[in-house]
This record gives sequence, C-alpha cells and structure tokens, in this order.
Amino acid sequence: MSPHLNIALRKIFVDGFYRTHAGMLVFVFVMLISYCLFINTLGTVMPDQIDFWQFFFTISLVSNPLIMAFYLVASALYAYKGLKYVFNQLVLPQQEFLYYSFMSSSKKQQFLSWCAVLAYIFIPVWCYTLYATMIGFVFGFNLISIGILFFQLLLIIAGASIILKESNRLIESSKPNWLIRVSRKWNKPVFLLYSFQVFNQSKLAYLLTKMLSWVLISSVFMLFSDLEDNFRLLMLITSCIVVAHIVLIYQEKIFNDRYLSFLPNFPFSRVKVFFGFCLNYLILLLPEICWMTTRFGSLISLELVAFAFSAILLFRNLLLLNEIQVKGFLIGVFCLFFLFYVFIMFGLGLMLIPLNIIVAWLVFRRNCLNDHALN
Repeated sequence: MSPHLNIALRKIFVDGFYRTHAGMLVFVFVMLISYCLFINTLGTVMPDQIDFWQFFFTISLVSNPLIMAFYLVASALYAYKGLKYVFNQLVLPQQEFLYYSFMSSSKKQQFLSWCAVLAYIFIPVWCYTLYATMIGFVFGFNLISIGILFFQLLLIIAGASIILKESNRLIESSKPNWLIRVSRKWNKPVFLLYSFQVFNQSKLAYLLTKMLSWVLISSVFMLFSDLEDNFRLLMLITSCIVVAHIVLIYQEKIFNDRYLSFLPNFPFSRVKVFFGFCLNYLILLLPEICWMTTRFGSLISLELVAFAFSAILLFRNLLLLNEIQVKGFLIGVFCLFFLFYVFIMFGLGLMLIPLNIIVAWLVFRRNCLNDHALN
C-alpha cells in the first residue's frame, strides 16, 4: 500500500478526531495531572506516604477490580467514540476517493491500516495505561496491568475488524429495507408519510419514546397504586404519554418543513390540514391506545384518547409560532403540562379537550404558512 494513503488516513481520521475531541481530551488530561501532582489530603500524612496518596487512583486502577472495571468501560466508550467518528467521516462525499484507492487493496492491508489508525487514536489512553502499568509493576500487580493492556489491544483489533467489514459493505449497492419492500405498491396518503419516515429511519427514536412512555406509566401507577381506577390519575398518565412523544412531534415539524413544504399549495381545506396529521399519531400511539382500550373499557379509553389527541394538536401547532426554537418549545410543553395537571387535579380534565382544540385551531389559523392558499 502506498505510504501516501497511510498519511492520508492519519490526516483524515486521526488528526480530525483529535481536533474534534480536543476539548474533552485536554480536560481529562488536566484533571488527571492535577489529581496526581497537586491533590492535598485531609489530615496529617507522613512524608513517606504522600506519594502513595497522590497516586491512589492509579494504584487502585491496577489493584481494585471495581475501579479497573470502570476504566475498562471508559476505554470501551472511548473506542466507540473513535469508531463513530471514523464511520461519520467515511460517509462524507469528500472521502469517496478512499473507495477507489485504499479499499481496492487487500483485506489484510486494510485491516493493518485500520489497526494503525485506531492505535493512533488510542495514544492518550495508552499513555495513561502504560503509566498505570508501571505503577502496577512497582507494587506487584503484574497480572491486572497486563490484562488492561491486553483488553485495550483487543478493542483495537475488534474495532479494526468492524471498520473493515462496514467500510467494504458501504461500496455495495444498498438494498431497501423490509418496510420499503412491503409498502412499495401501497397508496400512501400524504398525511401518513411521517409515519413511514419514523418506521423507516427513526426506529431508535420511536423505541426510546415507547420505553419512556411505559416507564412513565409504570412510575405513576407505582406512586398512586391505591388510585389505579381514578379517572384523574388516568388523565395524568395520558398527559405523561403525550409529553413522552414530544420528540416525535418536533421531528414531524422538521419533516413537514423539509419534505412537505408544497402542502399549502394543494387544494386541501384548513380543517383537513389541521386534523389530517392526526393519522400519524393514530399509528404511532397505537400501542398505548390498545392498552387503554383493553384495560379501561371503551368509554373511558375514548375520553383518554380524545384528550391525548387534543394535547398533541396543541403541542404540534405551538411549533407554528414564528421563530420558536427547541428551548422555547420545551418550555411551552412543560408549562402546558403543569396547566393540565392543575385542571386535572380540580376535576376539570374533560374541559381540556375542547379548550386544547380551540387554542390549537386559533394558533393554526394565525400562523399557518401560505394561509391564503388553503380553502
């Protein structure tokens, strides 16, 4: 392999990694140096013991299994950051030349080169590991010291293997995922496109949202176990479910602005545009809706679902306010959540359904883009 390619790899991945994470590395380095050289101990310490206490953390690293486990986890997280940076760089358009030069060489040469790249990235970790290893040899902890070095070497080998596999996979023609293959011939309503986007490219956000939703439901039931059938408690749980989905609500606004900016030019009525996107949340909230229906009966579940959709309409139309940012949106959501809580505790929860819809409609009418284009 040409030495120029190795230099290019170091400049792209190693130098770029250090530039991107310079702040973190400097902070950790300064913190460790300050601890080892300038820490003061409480009480009276004999002069012949001060060196031991100044290097107490380093000695514990090679003598205490718990501290060693934390250090190994930290090393694995550092390796993950290195892998993530390499993968982010590989998909950039300016790095496409690597697919026609570096990746045309043998797998063995590529593997060795990726090992070298990760070894350069691991230099700060290895410096401290070698320092801890020397301290360990001095105090007789030889096996643990060698084990830490061996573990970090395995991290580099495993990371290089993953990069080798994924980088060569990137040059293959990507196949559409199962959702695209299954739904290729379906008629997709424009108001349901965001749901396809979620299940196609935002599955992790959807799963985390569902986990948060169920954690909130379980937590509220545990705190108020004696009020399980209280309607006010069920309304509060529904509020928590809606708040758990604010990430998806915000991402829907971004999706609509990016891919559905032409929508105001279509001959849709204001009412259809206002309520049409509720189809997305009918799909996204389907697990919670099924849970409500099977547990609380049809009438109560219908009231809870109506309240949930009214709150979603209010939250998503808050995003139509001019120049609202993420911070302002979150503040508005949690202020409204507190207001919901007050109404619910005073037994006025059902009043929130028409109130939320009316306020959301007024915000929509006033701030919808190209309002004159809607009939």
